[in-house]
Amino acid sequence: MSNLIFQIGCLVLYLYYCYQLEPIEKGKTKFIVLVGITGSILGIFSWLRLPEIGWGLITGILLFYLLFYGEEAFRHIWKRAVGFGGLILILEFFNVRIKSGEEFIVANIILWISFLLLAGYRGYLNWISAVLTAGIYGCISWMIWKQPSMQGIFFAVAILIFLMLETALVSYQKSYEIQTVDFQQNVLLQQYDEIKNIYMNMRGWRHDYHNHIQVIKAQMALEEWEEAKQYLDELEQDLERVDTYIKSGNLMMDAILNSKLTLAEHKGIAVNCKVQMPEQLEIADVDLCVILGNLLENALEACDKIPREKRFLRIYGIVNGGQLYLSIQNSAKEELDFNEQSYITNKRGEHGFGMRRVKLLVDKYQGYLNLQNEPGIFAAEVTLPLKKVQSV
Repeated sequence: MSNLIFQIGCLVLYLYYCYQLEPIEKGKTKFIVLVGITGSILGIFSWLRLPEIGWGLITGILLFYLLFYGEEAFRHIWKRAVGFGGLILILEFFNVRIKSGEEFIVANIILWISFLLLAGYRGYLNWISAVLTAGIYGCISWMIWKQPSMQGIFFAVAILIFLMLETALVSYQKSYEIQTVDFQQNVLLQQYDEIKNIYMNMRGWRHDYHNHIQVIKAQMALEEWEEAKQYLDELEQDLERVDTYIKSGNLMMDAILNSKLTLAEHKGIAVNCKVQMPEQLEIADVDLCVILGNLLENALEACDKIPREKRFLRIYGIVNGGQLYLSIQNSAKEELDFNEQSYITNKRGEHGFGMRRVKLLVDKYQGYLNLQNEPGIFAAEVTLPLKKVQSV
């Protein structure tokens, strides 16, 4: 494999990597121009034997495309793009100084590191996959070095393995995105049903309002003052149950909290809730619904597993200094079936998926999620800087 072919392969991999980092606006013209410019730069500076300058220019061109034609925030991915270009530049430095044929080994290393970078960017990288793929590509590199006559075959196997792994990752990512959309829709539908129940209760109370007035008038006409006072006290208590539990100042926050606190009342959970929010929050309603809705749903589920007299739920929320802070504490069993490190439950299912989605949304806002388990109590804290948002 000649040095030029080696560099062309690196360019193809670099373009693919940047497209995976941040989808560039669709358009055949943009893609053709990008390939044409980077390919020309590669060919010219390879001919001049100045590959370092060529790769520097190519990195600059790709950064230009990501900045002006990318669909996501540039500030979150430019370091990754520059880092990959620097990686190729370093390996190119070694490539021009090794024996003919050994560039297969360098290309093998690039394939392995590319897989690690892409898997890490998508959030699917762990030490097991890193060690396993290192072993696979290490064996292939050793066979390439030991049997030069079969270098092309072994490297073709390396490419095939990379394509298989990458295809599996892309397929899993798309499947997860579909699951996410379905999950968000289910969460929103559940919130809608809960809010609808509150609204129907309010309509029912208003429907009975005329009857209540007639009863009070009758008691007053009979001068049954104590009975009238008792009846008014009962109506006041009933009205408090119909009225919203929390008025935080933010409509969506109120809708979520009041729907969940209605369920908490039906479950006999002692609630202490203090939330103050501005009218407008720099967080999407869907994201807020998923984060707060799941944390409260998990809290209610945990309370279900203990006696009614021991159930409690404490909620505190505030926006201070551009930070949204939420704290949710609830009664729980002594030992939880919960894996804090990966934010999923051992039983899997929607509960575990919901917590993973909460973690991803917190990461989207570059926030912080802290989960603590003490004997008889579980606490979740979320801190979101509201002015720093990136795509999931």
